[in-house]
Amino acid sequence: MAKRLFRAILVFLGILITLLVMLVLFVIFSENGKLLFPVKRKGVFYNERIETFPSFLSVKGSQILDANGKIVIFRGLMPPDPARLHSRNMFKRDFFVKISETGANVVRIPVHPESWVKDEYYIWRYLDPIVSWAGELGMYVIIDWHYIGNINTGVGENMSDVDTSPKELTIKFWRQTANYFKDVPNVIFEIFNEPSNITAKAWHESATEIVKLIREQKAYQLIIVGGIDYSKDISWVKRLPILDKNVAYASHIYPAHNRVLWDYYFGKISKIYPVVITEWGFMDENRNTTNQKYLIGDENSYGKVLMEYLVKNNIGWIACWYDDKWEPQMFTKKFKGYTDYGKFVLNQLKKSY
Repeated sequence: MAKRLFRAILVFLGILITLLVMLVLFVIFSENGKLLFPVKRKGVFYNERIETFPSFLSVKGSQILDANGKIVIFRGLMPPDPARLHSRNMFKRDFFVKISETGANVVRIPVHPESWVKDEYYIWRYLDPIVSWAGELGMYVIIDWHYIGNINTGVGENMSDVDTSPKELTIKFWRQTANYFKDVPNVIFEIFNEPSNITAKAWHESATEIVKLIREQKAYQLIIVGGIDYSKDISWVKRLPILDKNVAYASHIYPAHNRVLWDYYFGKISKIYPVVITEWGFMDENRNTTNQKYLIGDENSYGKVLMEYLVKNNIGWIACWYDDKWEPQMFTKKFKGYTDYGKFVLNQLKKSY
């Protein structure tokens, strides 16, 4: 009797220890309830089909050219951070197949600093497969370091909640990422999503430092540098351009940004240097539910006007968000249909200019 009781206690303790170990592993290797186990680390990116990927891009005057000298104008989409996709069981090749089927020639991938810091395997778990999938599907990939605020001081309403300073973490991110993807033709580097609470001079100095760091990794792909005031304003580029041969500039334009000022914010610069609108979008039928009032707009007062302006000035764009939750969302709940905005974006991608 005593032996049976002793064995039962041992079995119980064994089960308890196993459960505790599983709990610890779940806490360590999980992202919003999804297990994250280590993945294989590689020194540099490799894909046996890399020769079929879209070619390296270069800047000539105000144009972006492919390896054959053909002008490339971006028209693409932006899904949520791949870590968020993973947590919703959506991080799959099929998801990116659907993006390519819209006619998009580029996909912008936002890398949130919190996600990057939390997962030391982020580059191998997410960015590596995305670059492969996109390349095989004939799309470029903009890797967007999705910081919002002042890179030097850390001041900003939406600064990431991480222990490392934004400048230090940004340098660390680009040193690793640029080195890893340095020979990959369809990769583009967008160095900092939305600089804000910072002067043009201070941002120019930091942007120059980051661009130089990327080039020191022997990564010579196209680099995108955003404007100040949440990337809206790149007017400063006329007097303070980044001294690099392969740089384009990004502006983010939403319904609240008066179209009378578009020439000032980015239009005039597009006559001198390549410009890409790496974020735009509007909320129409959902306007009464959003706290982001700058998004409130519609197809006629904002969407069509912006598209006509961009076509006239040969400016490319990436629309956000290719999602049913993040605003402005292109899909209705659970991806059952498209919002007015989503329908508008898809129609624009189907057009040939």
